[in-house]
Amino acid sequence: MSEILVIGDDLTGTNATASAYARDGLRAMTVLNPTVPVALDDSVQVVACSTGSRHMTPARAAQTVAATVRNFGHGTRVIVKRFDTTLRGNIGAEIEATLTAAREVHPKHWIRGLVVPGFPAAHRTTIGGYQLLNGEPILMGPASRDPFTPVQHSGVAGIIHEQTQLTTTNIDLDVVMGDVSTLADKLARAIQDAELVIVDSVTDDDHQRIATAASALESDGCSWVVFESGPFGATYAHALGIRPHANRTNPILALIGSPTELTRLQSDRLEGQSGVDLITIEDPASDVNQLLSRLQASAKAGNAVVGIRTTSRDGSTPDPLHASQMLALIIDLAVECADSMQFDGIYASGGDVAFAVLDALGARRYEVETEVVPLAVSGKLVGGPHDGLGFATKGGLVGDVDAAVERINQLRSRIRHSKPQIV
Repeated sequence: MSEILVIGDDLTGTNATASAYARDGLRAMTVLNPTVPVALDDSVQVVACSTGSRHMTPARAAQTVAATVRNFGHGTRVIVKRFDTTLRGNIGAEIEATLTAAREVHPKHWIRGLVVPGFPAAHRTTIGGYQLLNGEPILMGPASRDPFTPVQHSGVAGIIHEQTQLTTTNIDLDVVMGDVSTLADKLARAIQDAELVIVDSVTDDDHQRIATAASALESDGCSWVVFESGPFGATYAHALGIRPHANRTNPILALIGSPTELTRLQSDRLEGQSGVDLITIEDPASDVNQLLSRLQASAKAGNAVVGIRTTSRDGSTPDPLHASQMLALIIDLAVECADSMQFDGIYASGGDVAFAVLDALGARRYEVETEVVPLAVSGKLVGGPHDGLGFATKGGLVGDVDAAVERINQLRSRIRHSKPQIV
């Protein structure tokens, strides 16, 4: 059985939600007809089921969702019900059906619902229990004019209560943005009073705090069913410690040496992903052998991406001497890693870093395979002792904050679908 069951009411949203788990290195599979049991490979960690129930009658939607939980919910560590980011569809009926069926398949668990409707990256936020789109209540936007399932309220609880009598309570943004232990205490008290706890959020950091606090309440006898609009479930799974299965491939070596603020933000985002372990280096006199030992231990522990970042966390720009010394350290470490470890590819951020490492590894040529965005290129080494080793490069001022994650995900994807040779 899978560790995570994701249920969405339309295919597009279901696939988009499943991709968040795949970005964390978990193997995700979408089931198109979830009312029929399907035998799945044990390597599948996330089963995403598209019920197509958004425009069904509430009763039929509830039946479809309940059947999905019964078919795929046994043995899972977490059940996630995904709903539309603007709360269209059979929200209340599907929440009640999911919660009821989850209690059937996990009869020994005391189960409550954790409702996190915010999707900050898509400008969907929740404040005071109200769902906002681009800072305005959803009732003021296009969701209220949907020809099939228009929203009648901006309040999350009001939308839920249109189709169910499940009790709700709300945890507001002040609590979410405060101390995590206080948030955990609030959640613990909230589940004594209500079956569904609605939690405000306006940033991805809010989601991280909610996930950390909620996961602390998980035990053998108590668990959450997560109700969300897309991004929170993967954050919660990570907080629970759900990680990719033991690597059947070698890790990717990340060498991040650009001093730009953008690279710092990209590195922060990359470090937040599951299975990524980066060592931050501020001293160019750091011992290469010690760094090598730490990277070897990290790879042995099963991390899919190991490496270093030399960008200062305080955003300061290094002087030329410091930068050149740091580049020399990166070169020495890259050579030691390539000679003593097995990698499925190298990701290098910063033009000087990429060129210096290619040269140090003895490549005769670099075969370009694809340019994902301008100045972000993938290919492989040609000639020399590491012939065929995949190598991805990105300029220090290239891409948005997700650029490093996207480059690594592309490498992972190629590894999964071909013999190790990185893109």
